Amino acid sequence: MLDQNFTMAPMLGSFRERSLALTAVPAETRQRFLEAPATREAHAELMSRVPAMRQVEVGNVPETGPSGGTLRVAAWNLERCLYPDAAAKLLRRHAVDLVLLSEMDAGMRRTGQRHTTRDLARLLGHGYGYALEFLELAAMPAPVVFEDDLPGNRMGFHGNAFTAALPFRDPVVIRLDEVADWYVAAKGGQKRVGTRMAVAATFRHGTQEFVGCSVHLESNSDFEGRAAQMRRLLDELDRYAGDLPVVIGGDLNTVVQAGGHGDAREMLFAESAARGYDWSRCNLAWPTTRRSTWSTGAGTRQLDWFCTRGLEVEAPEVIPSISEDGKVLTDHELILLTLRF
Repeated sequence: MLDQNFTMAPMLGSFRERSLALTAVPAETRQRFLEAPATREAHAELMSRVPAMRQVEVGNVPETGPSGGTLRVAAWNLERCLYPDAAAKLLRRHAVDLVLLSEMDAGMRRTGQRHTTRDLARLLGHGYGYALEFLELAAMPAPVVFEDDLPGNRMGFHGNAFTAALPFRDPVVIRLDEVADWYVAAKGGQKRVGTRMAVAATFRHGTQEFVGCSVHLESNSDFEGRAAQMRRLLDELDRYAGDLPVVIGGDLNTVVQAGGHGDAREMLFAESAARGYDWSRCNLAWPTTRRSTWSTGAGTRQLDWFCTRGLEVEAPEVIPSISEDGKVLTDHELILLTLRF
């Protein structure tokens, strides 16, 4: 049974608890979570009982980074990361130094129980940070054949991450305003504990430090909901980054058509521009969605964006998320940006 004196207060703010591995939630505990009352109060209590919600898993931090005056940065929603090997090949082809990732599985039946961020980092020769967005309580079968096809989820972790060829320090998870409910009103059978979030760290290139942040805003929201989440993110980054330059990349789930960063309905664009962030030089006017194994796509919408503060940027690109052998890797295109120091 749940305690009767729990609080409804959302778990907001940033957490710098570093972990070599996220604290696992035993299968029997996840089953009790699944059977708990379908209320927002119960969800708040369950979320407070998951230490991994406040942790960032870190692995293989590089001691040195690439030389030269530029860095190539990617942002990519890998839609659970069904094909980490093919994704790594595409990233290597574009010589990416820092990858800001969203929708990454760890210990999920649907992706072969792989820790997809760790595997991707190993294939790239990068270090990584991984933080939990949702603890998935229901197991989804894989759409392809895996050797490891346990009937349930080994970990049930789904989150955001980064991989980097650069040294980094002080990784932080930033939990965003809860503007949709994936526990009480689970969509598509995806009953979850958690909220949307971002993961950031301070990276070093030569003598210059900057903050890189991977973010995923809520898909089941409206203009105000996304703006509220962006405000929370920028507030927390102000506290974390201070005067350091910042690059934010990720899936913002905007409803605008390609090139619509001037669309006044999406208040998050103007609000972040008023706080010193640039959009116009960081993005092409190009849709970033496609059909995939799991998704019919989102038409010609531009969901994925970079914005930067205090950085010289150039050469934004949108790269089709298709492997060398023609597999569609995700329902989001890969977006790229060059930082010049």
